[in-house]
Amino acid sequence: MPACQGGLRAGTGNRRPGACDKEARALYKAKGYSGYWIEKRMRGIAIRAELAEEWKNKDVGAERGHAILTAEISKATFGLAPSECKNLKRLERENRRDHMTDLELIFSMPGEAAATEITSENYLAILRKSKKKELPK
Repeated sequence: MPACQGGLRAGTGNRRPGACDKEARALYKAKGYSGYWIEKRMRGIAIRAELAEEWKNKDVGAERGHAILTAEISKATFGLAPSECKNLKRLERENRRDHMTDLELIFSMPGEAAATEITSENYLAILRKSKKKELPK
């Protein structure tokens, strides 16, 4: 994701809504992405920010909890963990979302939006039981 003013990053949830949008759009445009792709990417960033905020509000254990849940969403959507997606695309340090196709961006949104809804309705206990994984409390 592009960095924005003040060291904050677009889509992290710890920024004013819209504060980094113009800067991110300009950077993506400068990198040659189409307007359609940029719109999808920006919507994906917003959905991911909502999910991160909901996880924070529900105390879904920071890095490890987010990584576990993100991997589950990715596996359900693409059949691959995020690390496997990065390997498939031969990405090293790059953000895999910045290298998604239009369809990949579109397909990732419902999973994250559904995860936000599920989290907000307090279904984490069900997820913990169904996956039998140790998710942070």
